[in-house]
Amino acid sequence: MNEWLTQLQSVTAAFTSPWSWHHPLLMLPLNIAAFWLGLKLYRSSRTPLLHPIVGGSLLVFLILAIARINYPEYQQGSGLLYFLLGPSVVALAVPLKQNLAIVRQAGWPLMLGLLIGAILAPLVAVIIALLLGGSRTVLLALTTKSVTTPVALALAQEVGAVQSLTAGVVAFTGIVGAVFGPSLLRRLKVTDHRVLGFAIGVNAHAIGTVRALEISALCGAFSALAMGLCGALTALLIPLFLAT
Repeated sequence: MNEWLTQLQSVTAAFTSPWSWHHPLLMLPLNIAAFWLGLKLYRSSRTPLLHPIVGGSLLVFLILAIARINYPEYQQGSGLLYFLLGPSVVALAVPLKQNLAIVRQAGWPLMLGLLIGAILAPLVAVIIALLLGGSRTVLLALTTKSVTTPVALALAQEVGAVQSLTAGVVAFTGIVGAVFGPSLLRRLKVTDHRVLGFAIGVNAHAIGTVRALEISALCGAFSALAMGLCGALTALLIPLFLAT
């Protein structure tokens, strides 16, 4: 509760601060317009390589570079969006409730797949980073790479990871999963939309779920379900693992 109040105070302070190029009244329309243009570009091209997150992020990056606004200033100006990430975590329970009957039918195979996926996804990335000589900062950011942004940022604060690096790792993971995940799974002869969606949700969280919804409603539902369950499981396991 205290953390929520602190975030609310920081958002209020950002709006009442002196006018500047990174003021929220400029940053919020910039984020919305960039995503809208990225979405239009994606729908016109119909290529996963131009996912709205990719196109929108590139547009924001270009404008920030031209205006010489650094990331801390951009983050301060986008405080309202960061603030809304917290309450959005509650929405992760909706797919679970809506598909509870189907989940019960799948039973233990579904839960076993979730457990293995939630553990292996960050573990493989951390091992590769260790072999390449990655620093502790990078390793901590990679532990949250396969959960959705609100959970990842909360975990980053809990374990002492850099939030900006964590957000970048999460976005990169989601984009790669959304772009290459469905085609890779089809090459592996995965045709069941429940399995397809669940695999995308575990590995590519919210960005992948958007892609899964384009495949089918069932695929999107299982992707959203996997995203929520994987986020909850990771939030429980990572602090316990790092505390040992």
